[in-house]
Amino acid sequence: MILDSNVLIALFQREQADLFDRISRWRRSHAIRINLVIYAECAPSFASDDGLRLSLNALGIGIEDLTLPEGFRAGQAYAEYKRRGGEKQTILPDFLIGAQAELRGWPLVTRDRKGFASYFPDLQVIDPTEDL
Repeated sequence: MILDSNVLIALFQREQADLFDRISRWRRSHAIRINLVIYAECAPSFASDDGLRLSLNALGIGIEDLTLPEGFRAGQAYAEYKRRGGEKQTILPDFLIGAQAELRGWPLVTRDRKGFASYFPDLQVIDPTEDL
């Protein structure tokens, strides 16, 4: 299971009381992880790299590297985005996150269910605000 940055930031900022309990329950049956993209997106919420790493460790969240096949799949999703009229000139972080989750068969916990489902139709997407 991989947590999107929007869920992790909400967890760090304690925006949703039930979210911490939900993550704790998921951790009993799933390894919970993020990747470097999500790590970078969460970095502005912390004063130091150590602070972010300590917070992740306290929550039992691991960090997984992206692979070349995952990068390729992200590029394919970006190409589809451009074919559909997308205007961004650089690959979007969500494509890297979605590709990793899809290729590894991990459920993705995000508040952006629709965005991921558009480009990764086989990906299991969980919206924690709907599933609490």
